[in-house]
Amino acid sequence: MLQLKPICRLSWLAAIVISACTPADVDLPENAVVSLTLCADSYLHAFPNIESRLAALSWQSRSSLSVTPDHLKSLPQADTDLERAQRWTGATRISSAGGTGDIDLKWGEDFDIVWANLEELSKTLNIANPSQNLKARVNALTPPTNPPRILYLDRSGATAGPGTFVDAVIKAAGAKNIIQTPGWQSPDTEVLIQLNPDIIMTSFTRSNYAGVNDRTIRHNALASKIASTPQIDIPGNLWPCAGPGLVTAAETLSKSMEAL
Repeated sequence: MLQLKPICRLSWLAAIVISACTPADVDLPENAVVSLTLCADSYLHAFPNIESRLAALSWQSRSSLSVTPDHLKSLPQADTDLERAQRWTGATRISSAGGTGDIDLKWGEDFDIVWANLEELSKTLNIANPSQNLKARVNALTPPTNPPRILYLDRSGATAGPGTFVDAVIKAAGAKNIIQTPGWQSPDTEVLIQLNPDIIMTSFTRSNYAGVNDRTIRHNALASKIASTPQIDIPGNLWPCAGPGLVTAAETLSKSMEAL
């Protein structure tokens, strides 16, 4: 006689096994929505009228990298594992590009991909699109009279040139990116030290994570350069991907430049 092991495996008995492994006490709200990734969290939080439909958020929704408001951090957590995602059958599951959701967000590095993803979610979830308000906030930004040259650095000393969402935020705020080589990159420390930006924009620097590649902290000359240059820090939770948080990141940069 065939005996099933007490773990869920996709097989020719998938329908039976999945049913047996789906907790009977999962009470999904009407038109339930589940986020499988941190990026998907950031998109769903841009829809102000979706909270009552949220059944679960990503496994990182309670971390410092999340913009999840405190009153939603008690929600169950989900991830992209195929078997565990079956727990949420019946809900519309949102994942990042190349994921395992019912809707996989498109990947991109600019504001246009944000508007495209919000449009797709709005249509599929039948909920009002917040893009008009978000676009208005970007358009309301006042560029500085003398655009400063900005060097972006994360904790490891990596930076970003044209074709990245960091560059898109710098341009939206009316500044200039001192890095002109396209893409994400990690220049030699000596190269970074020789640059003369007006402002150093940092992000992901205030976490408790420590690694051997933390050049902005461990390399004395680079740390000294950062300390002696006007600095603006953008919270890392605003841009785990090119999502709606880019709008707030651009606003933060714009207001901080004005204050400087």
